[in-house]
Amino acid sequence: MKRSALLTLLLASMIDTAALAASDTVNISVRGTLTRPPCVLASSSTLTVDFGDVRTDQVASAAPIAVPVTLTCPAGSSLSVGLSSSNNTFTDTVARTTANNLGVSLTWTSNNTAANLANVKRALTGQSGTVDLSLSARLVQRGELTPGSFTSTLVMNIEYL
Repeated sequence: MKRSALLTLLLASMIDTAALAASDTVNISVRGTLTRPPCVLASSSTLTVDFGDVRTDQVASAAPIAVPVTLTCPAGSSLSVGLSSSNNTFTDTVARTTANNLGVSLTWTSNNTAANLANVKRALTGQSGTVDLSLSARLVQRGELTPGSFTSTLVMNIEYL
């Protein structure tokens, strides 16, 4: 009888323990996005185009100045490039300077076309290695000029897609 009572007690304690045991489930969701590393600007982020002294009667024949902009990009890179003028524009391709009737235009070196200065994006896809975004700057006379210094600020915005 002692054995039967001990066995009953043992079974009862196992049943009670099993009845008290509970279970929880935790679901863990893992997510993220893999992206390409961005391109690295190889040229300076601040460039100066210095026309020096230009006679008012020689603005049209003043030599263009190179504006070197290069990046190093991983294979398969896509870019969106826009240009804008802090001094406003005469047209979409001629930025104003601080001198009355004097503008500056930029031309893409890669295809010799006028750069849009109204922040219209230029899309470049499938880029790899050295990417050349170089330009050349040329002065543009829009009327009678008065001698004096001038400045203009243009901004190139490069987005990595």
